[in-house]
Amino acid sequence: MYDYQTELWRKLLHVEDGGGGEHRLKEEICQIGRRMDESGLAMFLGVYAPGNLSARLPGSERVIVTPSGFPKGALKPEDLVVVDLHGNKIEGRWRPSIETPMHCAIYRRRQDVNGIVHAHAPRSLAYAVAYEEIPATTIELAGVTGGRVPVARYATPATEELGEITAEALGDKDAVLMGNHGLVAVGRTLEEAFNNALSVEYTAMVNIYAKVLGVPVEIPLDEVRAVRRYIIEKYGQK
Repeated sequence: MYDYQTELWRKLLHVEDGGGGEHRLKEEICQIGRRMDESGLAMFLGVYAPGNLSARLPGSERVIVTPSGFPKGALKPEDLVVVDLHGNKIEGRWRPSIETPMHCAIYRRRQDVNGIVHAHAPRSLAYAVAYEEIPATTIELAGVTGGRVPVARYATPATEELGEITAEALGDKDAVLMGNHGLVAVGRTLEEAFNNALSVEYTAMVNIYAKVLGVPVEIPLDEVRAVRRYIIEKYGQK
């Protein structure tokens, strides 16, 4: 089947132009890193827990990932690391994120995913610590996930086991919680993955507020699926 989304992004990023598309993607990662810091996904009560980002050149086996230990808001394109789908370093000065195995496990399973955001966002993390799925109580989350955000069981950070467990729990959804750890959101682009992460964190916050007032009411599953289908097929300038 002709994958028009992948072909479109190949053209937009000029994958064939000898690296121009890769440079654009690196610039986008740095931009999303700044927005991640500004949005509150990476800091709460003065505690900075930045998480990590990655993007794949559509149709390729090259993954650009953030370096280990770098503040996301201060990243420059030359700081980023290129790895293959098994996490082997291809280019870059620094060591890649310790969660590179998790990013690669998702890319290997999901050909439609070209961007991943991993954040220790506080409201989503609260659900992950409670091992409670985030219900689709807002149309924002319904449009992203088509259902509840599942929770993967805990595994030691930075391990292949964690990567496989997270990728399996994610399945064909666009977000998953990592038990006692954080949030992973994916998308056809890194921008989409970032927006998905924001939608999950927003809904987690709304649900926590709603629990103070009463019992959050989940949108019926058939309506959630209808909203998801509408977002995919008709929302925006298709």
